Amino acid sequence: MQWVYHATPEVNAISQYPTILAVCISLSFIMTLVVCLRVWVRLVLKKSFGVDDAVIVSSAVCGIIYSALCITQSRLGLGLPLKLRPKENLNTYATVNFAGRPFYMAGITGFKVALCIAYLRIIRHSSEKSYRHVVWGIMVFTVVSHLAGTLVLFFQCTPVHKSWRPKTPGTCLPNDAVFYSLAAVSIFCDLIVFLTPIPLWMKVRISLPRKLGLMAVFLLGLFTTACSVMRVVQIEIIAKDGNSTMLILWGTIELNVGIAITCFPTLIPLLTFVRSKTSKGGPLQYPHSTTDGRSAGTSVKLRSVGMHSSTMRSQTIPTSTNNRTKSDSFSSLEAILPVDSKGKPVGRDDVESLRGGGERGSESHIPGQITKTVQVEITRTDNNHDQEQSWLH
Repeated sequence: MQWVYHATPEVNAISQYPTILAVCISLSFIMTLVVCLRVWVRLVLKKSFGVDDAVIVSSAVCGIIYSALCITQSRLGLGLPLKLRPKENLNTYATVNFAGRPFYMAGITGFKVALCIAYLRIIRHSSEKSYRHVVWGIMVFTVVSHLAGTLVLFFQCTPVHKSWRPKTPGTCLPNDAVFYSLAAVSIFCDLIVFLTPIPLWMKVRISLPRKLGLMAVFLLGLFTTACSVMRVVQIEIIAKDGNSTMLILWGTIELNVGIAITCFPTLIPLLTFVRSKTSKGGPLQYPHSTTDGRSAGTSVKLRSVGMHSSTMRSQTIPTSTNNRTKSDSFSSLEAILPVDSKGKPVGRDDVESLRGGGERGSESHIPGQITKTVQVEITRTDNNHDQEQSWLH
């Protein structure tokens, strides 16, 4: 298959276009799937589509466009050393490359801004005003610095159109200086954005496993920092042979993985939803209010202990309420299929006559009574409306 335009079969054979296709298509598919799941969770399950969700969708669109432009560049010479790229494709390649720059910058800016907006939502009811100011400062710095980087890429050459018409007379800023500067800014923003919530999660009132899980997700976001470092490494390679293939591929990886990782914490309700749908059976739950006005849930579990033939016992089971009690359990005897000594069913009136008018709470005997022992376990669980719920909503 002749993939590279105007290339000989020998040159086409050594092109890295299969790698470019595999990376761009697979990561774009995974990223799009994760973003779609996030949108479904926010719209259907939580019914609280926010600004950060809109920003991440915009970043996803930029990521898809950037991946498509990378695939287009592979048909124009991306994946080949500069000296082997067909001369006929030079201007078209430069135009497509220039068009991809703003989409890349907008995409990586978007998922970082989306995280900052999510942080602000989490701490909107917090008394720590200084923390909110820090997050606002980080978000403003991220937007301004990446916008400045985009402008540098736009106006790197004089005249501007020399960027997509390389043979035009003029001058350009050195590529290594521009790329080093942009990489340094990107790495710094990655670090402060992904490490900022760590102190917040240390204070949030959630279970330790979930707290560690959320922290792990944000630390995983530092993978985008590793991608930026790898882009820096590629600058030296470009200076030798002009092959920018891996530089662009690492940018594609950074963009798609960064967007996907940003969406992971918002998918926690989806796991709960799937678990509730796939479980074969579970306790009955109903809400009640505690004395402090918070909503709580009570779970009732019924478990059959056994069936046996015995006398019917009417018992009064003492109960007590305690707002601080998390679990109460008791056992009761459920009478079923009452029969007399001849094996015939006993009606309600017959049962009362057999009891002999005994007081409630005393024990009476009915011959041939079949009873079923049922253990009833009641569990009350309070719902803490803390920062965890703020993240999920």
